[in-house]
Amino acid sequence: MAGKKKKSTTRSGTNLESLDQYTFFLDRALESYALRDALKQLGARVEMHRDHFEEGADDPDWLPEVARQGWIILSTDQFNYLEREAIRNARGRAFLLMQGSMKGDEQAALIVGAMRRMLRILKSNPPPFIAKIYRAKRVLILSAELRPHSSISR
Repeated sequence: MAGKKKKSTTRSGTNLESLDQYTFFLDRALESYALRDALKQLGARVEMHRDHFEEGADDPDWLPEVARQGWIILSTDQFNYLEREAIRNARGRAFLLMQGSMKGDEQAALIVGAMRRMLRILKSNPPPFIAKIYRAKRVLILSAELRPHSSISR
C-alpha cells in the first residue's frame, strides 16, 4: 500500500503552478494590497495601475498599453464601447469582477476561488476577450463583438 499513488484532484490544464506565466494588472478600481498579495502567493506576477500610470489616466489610453504588454487586466469597471474597442484592437484579455462594493480581502478571496476557471479561459481562448467573474465563482466570457459567446462554470 505504501507505493500507491495519490490521485490528482486538479483537472488537466488547470494547475495553479502555471500562474507564473501570467502577469495580472490591477486597475485603479481593483487595486488592493490584499489582492496583490493573494495573487503573488499563488505564484502570479502582479502589476498595479499606480506603478505605471497617473491616477486620472483615461482607460482608453492605458488599456492598449497594458494589453500590448500581455498583461491580464483585472477590474470592476464595466467597460464602455471605446474601452472594449481598445482591448479588442490591442488583443487584450480582461476579467471583470461583477461584485462592486467588496473590500480588498473579499475581492481577493473571490478571484482566488475563481482562478482555476480563469486559467482554463486563458489557456483555451486566444485574445482578445473580456470575461466576467461572479460571486458564485462563475466565470463567463462576454462581448460578442470580441469573440463568440462561451462559458466555463465548473
